[in-house]
Amino acid sequence: MRLFRSAAAALSLALLFSGTTAAFAKDIDVHIATLSTYQSEFRGFEVKIVTPIVTGLAVDEVQNELNDAFMQRARQLAADFEKNVSEMMKDDPAFDGHMGVVLDYKVRTDNDKVLAVDIYEMNIAGSSSTVHAFYNFDKKSGKLIELGDLFNEKADYTKVINDYILGEMRRINKKEKGIFWIAPKDEQGFRSIKAKQNFFINDKGNIVICFDKYEVAPGAAGSPEFEIPRRVAAPYLAKKVNT
Repeated sequence: MRLFRSAAAALSLALLFSGTTAAFAKDIDVHIATLSTYQSEFRGFEVKIVTPIVTGLAVDEVQNELNDAFMQRARQLAADFEKNVSEMMKDDPAFDGHMGVVLDYKVRTDNDKVLAVDIYEMNIAGSSSTVHAFYNFDKKSGKLIELGDLFNEKADYTKVINDYILGEMRRINKKEKGIFWIAPKDEQGFRSIKAKQNFFINDKGNIVICFDKYEVAPGAAGSPEFEIPRRVAAPYLAKKVNT
């Protein structure tokens, strides 16, 4: 089995496997970087686990909690992968299939106001499934942005977003013959965004609502995203929003 690691400093590798969290400066200078990479290829088994680390947040406890969660998830995925490979090889030494695990991140927005990051997991076994976790950071305050933070207290932002997304789904369904699942016609179809809905703020300052693969549509649709136009959201946005 070939094993590759990024050329991270010894401290970074120690952090990944010991669970220790580094002490970061309190200056607000929000960045995300790669702490370490675990990569392996063996016959039909492939794994790539990239552990991100965020720095420069206003509150050390929040920063430490996020980084600890990133590291713990990376360790768990690596351990699960190695266990699964070992068990499958015992059951079938001649295994000639394909199984893969990916944990990585993508910066979706990085400007003077916002850093938006998509941390995603992909599991491959015949077909693939992808799960995303989005994080939005206010670069001026150094704080993590929640969806509700963007709207004024009186706004029913869930309804505003739901109405727009449902309208877009119906429009696309009419054009493309039913790609999106919509309740109640589809029992498990889209009804409403979640309390902790995935989203990011794009370079235009617009909110983009994000869904996982198979969450609201067949796998061919990938991981659907809906950009909420400024004209739709503007009447309900909080005045303090830094986008």
